[in-house]
Amino acid sequence: MKERSLRDAIQEFKSGIKKSDFIKVKGNKDYLSVPYRVNFVRGYFGDRLQILTESTELSSGSFKFVSSIILDGKCISNGESKQMHTKDKDFEKSQSVSIGRGLSFAGFMGSEVATAEEMEEFIRTDETFDDKKEVGLNAVIGVKDKKIEKKKSIKEIADEWIGVMQNAAQNETSVGRFEKNLNPLRKEYLSELHQINSDLIQQQRVDQEEVSLHKQITNRKK
Repeated sequence: MKERSLRDAIQEFKSGIKKSDFIKVKGNKDYLSVPYRVNFVRGYFGDRLQILTESTELSSGSFKFVSSIILDGKCISNGESKQMHTKDKDFEKSQSVSIGRGLSFAGFMGSEVATAEEMEEFIRTDETFDDKKEVGLNAVIGVKDKKIEKKKSIKEIADEWIGVMQNAAQNETSVGRFEKNLNPLRKEYLSELHQINSDLIQQQRVDQEEVSLHKQITNRKK
């Protein structure tokens, strides 16, 4: 019997999606949930597929999740999420977001990369963030309706993102507020952050700079 391939799985996944499989989030947009995606790949590949998730607690008190989608012993994609955990189930939601991203980047998505769980989290963040303050922040750091331009190397993309973080940290005295303000920016730069995540050296640079900014903010408050 011919072994089922990843390409065949993606085609069957997309062709089998029905309108009733989507759930609605704010803005009347359709998204597929993480459990829907997991159930499909588990049923299609069985023991050939593994989903491995690793969590790291950062100095800010937030958690970083990296989920690896492994097929036949080879990693076919990674998904990452990072956020502060202040409410019940935030830890579990962040883990689900990383898994959803990993499956999306592997090809198991509707027309979006973000998962329903991820969109709900961004919506929750946006609703608790004063619209006028958000517009003011974007105007100050110069990122409103702006994407990181495509560069020749991941290093240049990482440099751009580091600059965005540095601008967002200017005059900030709260690590929690700094991370909260970065959440909508991370949504805008999902594809760029995924590219950075594919390069361990550049991802380490970004992580180190974020830790450094947290320390600067903490010292500024003192």
